[in-house]
Amino acid sequence: MTRPYAETTDRASASAAVAEIDHLPEDIVIQILSWLPAKSLMRFKCVSKRWRSLISDPGFARSHLQALKTGGDLIASQRIVKINPLETLDYHGFDDRPLLKLHSPRMAGCDPGLVGSCDGLVCLSVDTGGYLLFNPTTGESRYIPGSDLVAKGHVFLGFGYDPVSDDYKIVRGDGVEVCEVVIFSLKSGSWRRILIQRDSHLFVFYRGLYWNGALHWCVDDQRSNKTKSVIVSFDLSEEKFRRMLPVPKIDGDILFDGLGIHGANLFIYSWYADCFMAWITKEYGRGGSWTKLFSLSTKGIPGEYWKIPVAYTRSGQIVFEIDVHNMILFNPEDNTYKDYHPIAESDESAIYVETLVSPYLGCEPSRI
Repeated sequence: MTRPYAETTDRASASAAVAEIDHLPEDIVIQILSWLPAKSLMRFKCVSKRWRSLISDPGFARSHLQALKTGGDLIASQRIVKINPLETLDYHGFDDRPLLKLHSPRMAGCDPGLVGSCDGLVCLSVDTGGYLLFNPTTGESRYIPGSDLVAKGHVFLGFGYDPVSDDYKIVRGDGVEVCEVVIFSLKSGSWRRILIQRDSHLFVFYRGLYWNGALHWCVDDQRSNKTKSVIVSFDLSEEKFRRMLPVPKIDGDILFDGLGIHGANLFIYSWYADCFMAWITKEYGRGGSWTKLFSLSTKGIPGEYWKIPVAYTRSGQIVFEIDVHNMILFNPEDNTYKDYHPIAESDESAIYVETLVSPYLGCEPSRI
């Protein structure tokens, strides 16, 4: 009999707190709200017309994102998005099972492919040749018709934010030395075509990982007798390929296997003999330094061919994608694991952060 009374008391306390906040100047209210989780803010739209207007404003979404990046806990707000079917997983809720939420945006086609994730927006390719921008937190989605680029050979693609023009871009290009690249701007709502020269010996294809204003690939440099790993980036502001970030300097000849995101950091990983190693960096440019994140035995990790670190929890455990059919949660302290979530064959996953950023940048949904 005490629970209903407690719930009533909680609601009354919440209403009193809302009434007290509503008497504050608007800039103070915005500052308070900008530090709250995006999911909470989605619920708080029902508090009052004033709060709904504030939280729905694109300027507030940008302020909320900036507060999250500068002082918030990015890792706590990060989730895994996977396709086939389109789902999100909270990898912090692993004690009993991952918290799973199914999203079904209106798809312009079927059999989607993952292009990339940036600032809470997930970009998918669909079989009509177009793209779908989707915010899993707000449920907003936007279909973007594809370009008429005919790819020559292997294709690279990606999605990210251009900080100079304050714009989000979809990038798709062919794999030849003089790349034919098409770029979609969310602000202009249109595609344009450019030609870009790239190093012929540094072959990029498939999906680029967005970090710090650029798409990134870990590739093999085979110019000399000894193959080595390098990180190639495509700057979304200058729209040029660069080699701005060296790989970690370690003893021995090790090739790195891939890149990922942990909080606001870029990480790079390698499987070498019976050891899995990962490093993170917060810095950019040739002077950037790496810090070792993990170095652990792989003997406790199942799978024969495909072992990809998808995410790292705050408690130090690792979500691995195993042989394209399963995810496990691995505890490096005792080399034990438990099944995390089954995945479909050829499934794809990425990290996204819960934000209020709308896929309708610079335009109204009703006008699309």
